[in-house]
Order: sequence, then structure tokens, then C-alpha cells
Amino acid sequence: MTSLKHLLLASALVLGLTHSHADSPRTWTSSEGKSFEGSLQSATETTASVRRSDGRVFDIPLTNLSPDDQTFVQQVLNDMNREEGLSSGPFAELISDEWIQVPRETYGILFQIYGTSKLKRLKEPFPLFIHLHGAGSRADEVETGKVEIAPKMLAGEELYDDFPCLIIVPTCPAESNWSEQAGALESLIDALTNSLPIDRKRIYLSGYSMGSRGIGTLIERRPEFYAAGLLADGEAKMNWVDQTDTALWLTFSGERDLEGAKAFAEAYTAAGKTAHFEGFPDHIHNQIHWTLAKTDGVFAWCFSQARK
Repeated sequence: MTSLKHLLLASALVLGLTHSHADSPRTWTSSEGKSFEGSLQSATETTASVRRSDGRVFDIPLTNLSPDDQTFVQQVLNDMNREEGLSSGPFAELISDEWIQVPRETYGILFQIYGTSKLKRLKEPFPLFIHLHGAGSRADEVETGKVEIAPKMLAGEELYDDFPCLIIVPTCPAESNWSEQAGALESLIDALTNSLPIDRKRIYLSGYSMGSRGIGTLIERRPEFYAAGLLADGEAKMNWVDQTDTALWLTFSGERDLEGAKAFAEAYTAAGKTAHFEGFPDHIHNQIHWTLAKTDGVFAWCFSQARK
């Protein structure tokens, strides 16, 4: 039976490509090492139709192109499939202007997803915002729509209109932690970014306590992947100064290591990286995620960050 992917690729061959990279002239190289100038007109999984600089169009088997050119064509096809993801992809029906819960069996981790129809009207890729809760919210089941303050505020009409994005709130199993769930989180993130027109330069992490420590695990595993992290009472490791350049906003209560977090932020900034630190000596641990989420400008700061 013909798969949806093959149908989409067949459509690309008939209709031609609209992807921004598809009609841009570039240097192509054959598998024999010969180079020529041309622009990609259409493609399938096996063939690229290229308009040469003299105006002639050639259908070229991908096996006759260099590995770099084959990768380029595959990326264009992948991006086309992602653009179709809001209407026909595996997450299309989950973007419905309300919180939707997805069971653990589907993607290896229980999570809630929120996105509105505004995403389907955008003409450009949108950010992905992932929030990791604290240890007290670990569960094997959760009430739909019950999320911590940061994603709840972001999904509100006032903020969401300014920062339209896809919001993901996973639930850590009762007897586990985010470090143990890092592989499942990455698999979910990859499934989302491979299926939807998510801006890969603008993937954001938010976390409280255990969730904040989970952010640390994720940026250590993928140092050049995430654009920014909002950390409430988690950890700030000095080895991050050399390991990653993810922009970090750190908010710490008086029940955590304020001086250590401040010293890290200063070292991170001195290394030419972006770190914002705010310490609240009179705040207790259980309220610090509220403090972070309600800080003026924190979401504007987060969504202004982008990987180069």
C-alpha cells in the first residue's frame, strides 16, 4: 500500500517545490566529481529535477549526485513533509486550541500538548517550548490541563498572542527522574521537529527544581541544540561554561545556592555567553517557579533567543 509519505513526495514531483531552499541556485557535484550550477525544481526519494544555469531541466538519479547533494535533497523533502504536518501529520489532530493528553504508550512518555489554530495560519516555522515539572508532580497519570505556572501562563491568551508556539509538558513517572527520562524526552522532541514546521533554532526549555536539573541533563547531552532555558531552583554547573552556549535565565530562592548560581552566571557571561541571574533570598523553594513565570520580560527574553 502506498504510504502517506510517498504520496506527498509524488505530489512534490508533480507540483514542484516551494521550499525556500528549493529554487535557490547552488553548486551541484556529480558522483564523478563534476560540478555545475542549478536550482532544484522537484524531487522524489530517488530523483532530483534540476534546472541548470542555461535553463535546461534534467532529472538526475540521486545516486549520481554527491553525498552532500543527496543530503540537501533529502532535507528539502523532509522540510516539505514538516510543512504538511499541521494538516496531515501525526500531531495534526492534537493542535486543537486546548490541552490534549497523549498516553505514555504512544511516544514512550506521558505528555500534554497545547497549540492553537494560529499556528496553522503562520507563514513561518514556530518555536517549541518544553516545560519539565518538579519532583512533586511525578505521576503515572495526570489531569488534562493541570500544568505548572510557566506553561499555564504561556498558554493564556495574553502571552500566547505575542509568542505563538507549540507547548509540551511531559509527566515524569512516579518512581523516576528527568535524567532517567532524557532519552524518551529527546525521542519525543525529535518526533515533533521531524513532523511539524518547528523552528529548530528556537527550541526552549523551562523547568522547576527536578525539572530544572532535567534541563541540565538535556543541554549536557545536546550542547548545541536548545536556544534557551528557564531554570527555577535547579543547578548551575561550572562545566557548562565550556560545554554549551544555550542562553540561560536562572531564578533561585533563598533555599538554594544563590552565590553558586550567581558565580556561574558571571563566569558564563564572561565567556561571551548569555546568562541572566536573579536571586530571591526571602523566597522559599515552593514558590520560586511562580516568581520566575511572573517576572516581567522573562518570556520576551526567552523567545528572543535563537541559535545561530
